[in-house]
Amino acid sequence: MHHYQTVLVAVDFSQHSEKAIARAKQLAAMYDAELHLLHVIEEPMYPLYDDVSLTATPNVWFPEMLETLQKASTQKLHVLAKTNQIPTAACHLLTGFPKTQIVDYANQIQADLIVMGRHGMSFFDKLIGSTTDSVLHQAQCDVMAVTLDP
Repeated sequence: MHHYQTVLVAVDFSQHSEKAIARAKQLAAMYDAELHLLHVIEEPMYPLYDDVSLTATPNVWFPEMLETLQKASTQKLHVLAKTNQIPTAACHLLTGFPKTQIVDYANQIQADLIVMGRHGMSFFDKLIGSTTDSVLHQAQCDVMAVTLDP
């Protein structure tokens, strides 16, 4: 059996995230693993034409808008951490595309396991495929997709 040492929980503040945190906490306790929470602020896409969109980069956003999103996300992340008795030092906030940022961050911290909800809140996921599905195919470590109870 594999012994997990570093577990990364990707959260989007949905009910699925709550379940993912609960499952990750169980596994981290079982393996005495380090637990990290990650939220990625999704970059907005701006439609140019009917079939072409322009993706913003953090430097192109209005600074006030990005700062507001960062503050609100940090606050939500810290509330999740406190509620789940996870140190705020284990909370991480990034900006970009969740599909790539989650995998990149997991590689950066050498995570053995990524835990995330099967379905999230992203509107774009419904159009172009789920973040979870993409992470499952791109990650170099194990990925657990947690679903809500029926």
